[in-house]
Amino acid sequence: MKYIEVTGWGNGSKHLIPLNKIVDFNFEEKYTTISFVNGKVLNVVEDESIIKEMLNYHNANLVNEEQIRTFYEGMEEWQAELEPPYYNEACTDELPF
Repeated sequence: MKYIEVTGWGNGSKHLIPLNKIVDFNFEEKYTTISFVNGKVLNVVEDESIIKEMLNYHNANLVNEEQIRTFYEGMEEWQAELEPPYYNEACTDELPF
């Protein structure tokens, strides 16, 4: 199981958080709120950049709608470049076999 270690906002104590129990992050100016699958929340001192680095260490990333849209647009362009020329509608020649 993968964990991140965070520091509690109010008491400064360390917490080990299993990644598979996290539901949501809410990044505020002075603290971050982590919501869990059981409905509990934890306020921590780590900011958005530190949390993202911790997740990146475990090969997990936070993405938003714009990043997903950009990814799929790039995939469409990449796939268009890979299409063999005989699939092109402008090419009406018979295949050589």
